[in-house]
Amino acid sequence: MSLVDLVGDKMSANLRENRKVQRILLEEPLRVVLCSIGAEVKYELTTRNVSNTGFFLEFESPGRFPFNQSSIMEVWMDLGDSKSIFFNGKMARVVHRQKEQGEAGIAIRIVQIDKENEDLLLKFVTENTDPSGSNVVA
Repeated sequence: MSLVDLVGDKMSANLRENRKVQRILLEEPLRVVLCSIGAEVKYELTTRNVSNTGFFLEFESPGRFPFNQSSIMEVWMDLGDSKSIFFNGKMARVVHRQKEQGEAGIAIRIVQIDKENEDLLLKFVTENTDPSGSNVVA
């Protein structure tokens, strides 16, 4: 292993350690249902990019997302094993694809979650983090 490899590995590890919130990329997507508070119309989507403070929805055309930045959403997320959590979320940012590179989509930030659902989400993220850190998003 070269010095460059060692320094790069150490920097990657430090970035992960310094990150306040750990995001993970899942092999199998999670089912997510969104709606405006009290609305009848629900949108069923999936995500593979999850943290204990939110998630990222990949969208080809993020401008067509049916919510805006001031919308507060009701969110149900299936965590597998018949576990589902509920929280309120808000659009944190819109990411547009840059010349066929990278992912386009919408980042959703959790704005209100009860202790039981928060604990379930944190446990899910912790249990699904690869020990080598290979699925941690820097």
